[in-house]
Amino acid sequence: MTTEHATTPRTRYPRAQCEVSVALCTLNGSRWIEQLLQSIAAQELLPDEIVIQDDCSEDDTVELIEKFAGLAPFAVRVEVNERRLGSTANFATALARCHGRFIALADQDDVWYPNKLRRLIDELTLDPTVTMVFSDADLIGPDGEDLGQRLWDARLIGRTLRKRAVVPEELFARRALTTGCTMAVRRRAVAASLPFPEALENQAAPMRHDRWLSLVAAAVGTVRALPDSLLGFRVHPDQETGVLVGAQLPQALGRAAAAVFTAPVGQSNATHLARANQLEAAAGRAHEMGDFEEAVTLEAIAAHHRSRVQSAGSVLDRLRGIAEGVRVGAYGWDRLGLVAVAGDTVRSVRPGRGGQCETVLHSEPAPENQIEGS
Repeated sequence: MTTEHATTPRTRYPRAQCEVSVALCTLNGSRWIEQLLQSIAAQELLPDEIVIQDDCSEDDTVELIEKFAGLAPFAVRVEVNERRLGSTANFATALARCHGRFIALADQDDVWYPNKLRRLIDELTLDPTVTMVFSDADLIGPDGEDLGQRLWDARLIGRTLRKRAVVPEELFARRALTTGCTMAVRRRAVAASLPFPEALENQAAPMRHDRWLSLVAAAVGTVRALPDSLLGFRVHPDQETGVLVGAQLPQALGRAAAAVFTAPVGQSNATHLARANQLEAAAGRAHEMGDFEEAVTLEAIAAHHRSRVQSAGSVLDRLRGIAEGVRVGAYGWDRLGLVAVAGDTVRSVRPGRGGQCETVLHSEPAPENQIEGS
């Protein structure tokens, strides 16, 4: 069973053939996959299909899925990749196969609450301008135990999202705010996002599928944040992306803050160029859909990333550029923006900057979906 990598030149996305699809990507998920599938089968609103893209599992994940498919009250369409794609490209492939007007994303290790799908689809049905909706979640441990914490708060985005029923593209451009398993997307936004651009895979600053989808959905429509907790988000050592809990979070925050001030200029430059390319790709999709004001906003933020690339100019010129960015609000006005200003200032004035010849060091980054900012 094979599927073409969904990062080919733009083609017309076919019309919907059913109401609701669930896009699920799997990889060695046999420990939890049955719990997830049973929770989807217990939804108050059942999907018409689950589209599953397996990324070359080496355990019995596919066998468990096929066993479930024989009894499921909806279609289960599973394909296995010939080679491992990685989570972002694998989700692009799964999304390209979905037939629904609305598509909910799923991770193999979570547990959906019975009202999850109905609540998300109701929001999309109520307002045709809404292109994406996403919710909060409860954190659960490897054995399903309640960890007593919400996903938004663990990712330090709860205060931001609870203030905004509608989340603009500018916020998604500055920070990762969504987690794929909490979202449902209108087909129009999926069509605008596919195929995923190669810029997402830049190792200097990769952008995962959920942030890309959110960015495009906000640029071509409206994204709503629901404070409801609609699933149990499982936290365990084997997950590719997730959240940090307990003592892990302040430790990671400390490392991330230190990295802002100590990262070599070459590494910082590569990160800004990667983000600029990704935001310009999203702006291009907005232009294609006729959302010109949103495209201009994304292009402005991309231009600010390019302006932060440091070359051999004078220190005074660099500081003037930072001051101008602050004056026009290009850094944003939250704590992450202030940290970014401080980091740019330190890199501009510290001795031995090294310019283009400076060695780019690769340290372990903080999880993109948790504490990355502008």
